Parts: sequence; C-alpha cells; structure tokens
Amino acid sequence: MMVSRKLISSLFFICFLISCTKSYNTYSYSGYALGTKFTIIYNSAKPLKNLESMADSIFFNLNKSLSTYIPSSDISKINNGYDLIEVDDNFVNVFKKSKSIWKHTMGYFDPTAGILANAYGLGPNTVPKYSVNVDSIMNFIGFEKVLLNNRSVKLNKGMYLDFNAIAKGYCVDLLSNALKKNNITNHLIEIGGEMYASGINNITNTRWKVGISDPLKPDDTKQKIFLKNIALASSGNYRKFLIDPETGIKIVHTINPNNGSANQTNILASSVIAENCMTADAYATAFMAMPLDKSISLINDDKSLDGMIIYFDSNNEIQTYYSSGFKKLIFD
Repeated sequence: MMVSRKLISSLFFICFLISCTKSYNTYSYSGYALGTKFTIIYNSAKPLKNLESMADSIFFNLNKSLSTYIPSSDISKINNGYDLIEVDDNFVNVFKKSKSIWKHTMGYFDPTAGILANAYGLGPNTVPKYSVNVDSIMNFIGFEKVLLNNRSVKLNKGMYLDFNAIAKGYCVDLLSNALKKNNITNHLIEIGGEMYASGINNITNTRWKVGISDPLKPDDTKQKIFLKNIALASSGNYRKFLIDPETGIKIVHTINPNNGSANQTNILASSVIAENCMTADAYATAFMAMPLDKSISLINDDKSLDGMIIYFDSNNEIQTYYSSGFKKLIFD
C-alpha cells in the first residue's frame, strides 16, 4: 500500500533514569515488534508486573490479524483469495478508520495501493523494478471496491489489502488503552516513530517532551515539541527508496494511489498531531502523497488535526509549514 515508513523520532528528552519524586518512579520497557523498535515509558509507584505479557499478547493478536508479512494472518489469507475468513475486532477497527480517512483524503490514503508497492519491489518479498505498467495495475486500486459485511471482507480477485500505514499507530493506541486499564495514566509509547503521550511526566511535572528527526539529517532533531494526551506520527521518504540506475529517478515507498506514481514529490516529511495514533499515522502517510496545498487545506479545516510538513518550494529551497496548533507545542 502506501507503504510509508516513518520518520523515526530522535526522541526522548525524557529522562530514562529510574528516578523518584512524590512516590513515583519512571520505568521503561523496550524491544522489537511489528518489524521495528518500540519503547514504553511510564510513571508508577511500582513496576507493572504483567507489562511484557500484555504487550506480547497485543503484538501477537495484531500480527495474526493484519500482518502482510505472515502468510497465515487473516489479511494474507484474504489477499490470497480465501473468502471464509471471519475477521476480528482489530481488523474491523482498522478497516473502518481507514475507510473514513480514505474518504477524507480523497483517496490519497488507500490500503489497496499495496499492489503498486509490490510491483515496484517495495513490498514484502519483492524484487525492485524500475519500470512498471501502472495503467494495468490501477484497475486493482480503489478502497471503494472493498466491502466489510459484519466480519466478512469482500475483496475482488487480484486486489491486495495492506494496513501497514495505520497498523503501528493503532498498536500504540492498544498499548496505551491497556496501560490505562491498569491505572497507568502517565505514559509515553512509541513504535517506529509513532507515539502517544498520556498525562504528564510525573518526575519532571511537565508534559512529555519528544523530538522529530530532520529528514535530511535523520540522526539530528528537526523539532522539539510537548505532548499531553495526544498522538504524533511522522512519515518520510528518506529511508526507504530505490534509484533507477538508468534514469537516476528516485522511486519512493509513498505511492500516490490516485495515479500510481512512486516518484519523489516536493514533500520531504510530514508529522501529524491527532487525538489517537491510528489517525495520526494514516494522515502522516496521506500527506506524503497529497499535494501540499490540499494537505494544508485539510489540516486547517479539520480542528482535530495539526501538522508540520517539510517541503521543497519552487526555488528548490527547503521550507516548513506549521499549523497554528502545532506551533503552540514547540519548545527550544
């Protein structure tokens, strides 16, 4: 699909030290899941004993439902023509949110675009290709063609579903909800650059502080912002791409599902603030493919979104758009 891999946050101006104030300690748990690194930081009087098993269960169930990298997952079976699959709540939740954002972005977020990524050699178990017959593939693109009836998915033959551009954000939300159910209300969760900050950092008695990577210098921080009870997701084309050895044209993993183009646009990176990480994740991907003016108009019209978009102007100079709400979160 719009396989948009994410700007990894250079994160964490948070103190990782296990420190103590007002009976609170800071605990952190990290590892690898969903093909990337994750980190959970939380404030509590004592460590959450079942955190590892709780997280493992969430990762397992999400992979079983939505991973295109696992042949036995529900989505892989659906993509391979099985029509008797009864999908779970995770699939239903992600499908419905994807359908809503697909409509709101005028099709620039489209989970059926994965077939294009595979054709270019940017998908799982594929070989790079620099010349693709887009016209023939476009017949299999269009989320309006995919139907969910109760727990049964209707997918036309030859089409391919891929929710990778929203699944990590959804997983962040699942982990946050699980922590809240265990009365851990102050926490910061990050999976591959997608994050949700709940409450405050009790140790510093401030909002959580995070950083966003510079797309031209990924090891450097482009922007530092505060987060409290909101999500942040970032996307960029600077980590995963192909270069056509004959033409020198850059083929990127964020594919425009409306015309099938995988060529680099003037958008370098996008970061989105939303009330949940699933939403932020999907819009950050969409804004990489969407024309800049349309992205800015959408953000300005939707009071539930804020964003930062880094782009090349007509003079090939790097510029940065900040929404008014995003500006209020910035600190030095």
